[in-house]
Amino acid sequence: MVTLSGEMKEQRQSVVQTVFVWFLRAMAAVAMVSGLTYWAQLVGLSNETLPRFDQLSVHWQVPCVVLAVLLPVASMGLWMLTSWGVVLWTVACLIEIAIYGVWAERYMPRPQLVLGHIAALSVLFVFIVIIAVQRWRDRLSEY
Repeated sequence: MVTLSGEMKEQRQSVVQTVFVWFLRAMAAVAMVSGLTYWAQLVGLSNETLPRFDQLSVHWQVPCVVLAVLLPVASMGLWMLTSWGVVLWTVACLIEIAIYGVWAERYMPRPQLVLGHIAALSVLFVFIVIIAVQRWRDRLSEY
């Protein structure tokens, strides 16, 4: 930050911003594991709970492929603290909420996953609001 006298002032991260970084990194790890689970299904590494990809109906194949690509990319974006990583992760969460919550009768109900995504997205929203308020206060204090 540059002050009125032209000198540079170091801007330190607040505790909230530091915790937000760790939250994003934790969600990046979860997203990568989830994405790799979808990839395991795609390449045929299945177990009792995950049928092989070629045995799935088309309405299951489409979200599996989309999430297998989207989640690892979102994970990398979250880990690097980019805005596009947050957007892709949010989209992936909303897709899984739709599949396992909204259209559970067509796909498969997974209420714990849906509640986990809702909780994580709620925490993200709270962090964004708190950081926005902090930045607004910082701008007001400059004048």
